[in-house]
Amino acid sequence: MIKATKRAGNKKNRADVIYSENFARDGRGYINGSAAPDDFWTERSGEETHRSNRDMRLAAIRSREKVMQMNRKYALFLGLLVAAMTFSLIGYIKLMSDISATNRKISTLESQLSELRSSNNEVYNEITGNVDLEEIRRIAIDEFGMNYADQDQIVVYSESKGDSVRQIADIDRY
Repeated sequence: MIKATKRAGNKKNRADVIYSENFARDGRGYINGSAAPDDFWTERSGEETHRSNRDMRLAAIRSREKVMQMNRKYALFLGLLVAAMTFSLIGYIKLMSDISATNRKISTLESQLSELRSSNNEVYNEITGNVDLEEIRRIAIDEFGMNYADQDQIVVYSESKGDSVRQIADIDRY
């Protein structure tokens, strides 16, 4: 046995503390002095100690099983959470890939539109550049006998906002 003196608070209250040398083996360290309970010194029977140890082992086993069940539930929860996050991430990556492909397609179509507009403008300029309006007027008047309209042949319609003009009958062609 090892005897040690421990001061508790002030110098007047001293308690002698005695530690059992075989404290680790039997699990029953004890304190000698005023802090020791009255029934501390009563001897336990071997059966009572065995029963107590068995109860402690069963309690430890139950506690481990409970912790393992909790760990299994927690692991299952974490597994489901990881699976959900994985599916969400895969969906997000697929969505971003689709957006990227759509942007590439839009860019390609815009470049094609630009090429078509430029070729359309070239053809339009070529067509309008080759047209001589004086030659068309000369052919219309001389060869086809067309005349300019007289004042009594011109009909003017006034436009008012929100109204539309409907043609009720065919217009006579001259």
